[in-house]
Amino acid sequence: MTIPNTEGNFMLLGHRGFRGALENTLPAFRRALKYADGIEFDVRLTGDGKLVVLHDGEFRANGKLHRVRDLTYRELLRLHPMGRLIPRVGDVIKLSPNVLNADIKDSEVVEKLIEKLEGRHLLDRTVISTDNPKLVPKILRKCPDCRVGFSITSARNLSTSLRSMRGIYSIHVPLDLVSYIGMGGLLTLIELYRRRNLKIWLWNYRMDELALLPELMDRADAVIADDPARVKRFISPEPIGIEATSYVG
Repeated sequence: MTIPNTEGNFMLLGHRGFRGALENTLPAFRRALKYADGIEFDVRLTGDGKLVVLHDGEFRANGKLHRVRDLTYRELLRLHPMGRLIPRVGDVIKLSPNVLNADIKDSEVVEKLIEKLEGRHLLDRTVISTDNPKLVPKILRKCPDCRVGFSITSARNLSTSLRSMRGIYSIHVPLDLVSYIGMGGLLTLIELYRRRNLKIWLWNYRMDELALLPELMDRADAVIADDPARVKRFISPEPIGIEATSYVG
């Protein structure tokens, strides 16, 4: 199985579609797919067993703190500030992107997510990622052929031994590591991962993507960009419009 690479040396994915007011919604994903090879999205489970695309597991509404896992899907749409813009995973995969990166936020979603992707014949173009090393073997037990990505989201899981996560396909490295270990340290870390035959997927957290990518692009297999239109404009020989550089929302 081969994940398609349509941008030459690396793939371009939209981080939650487009980061901004409408991130993780169908409008953001549709817009991202005008410029990117695929999309990254977050997966959670509601109290009535629905797979929803939402980053945070808690939110405040009407002066109360609500947990997504305690609400039915209908209650979530009624109470959450995003309302009916919150999509189900099934709604997102109907867009049929070339590449999907489903980032697991609840351990309970593993079986349902794999079954959903398998039912739509999308496993061969999906990377299922997590920042929880304990979830890696669980995913691989359920689906030995699945591609599993491990996301670095903290100093704690940066130090996680990769030997304890045999079978991972990709390591998802945040650009903001450069603020802590410098560009030289980041390049050394990426080289270490490459020696272990891991795919390098870069993702952004509050950094200027275009300021960092020139030094990193030739070392990356994929870039999960906050603004895929802006990155596409940077890497593509074909001009795209100015409108494309504005965040959704």
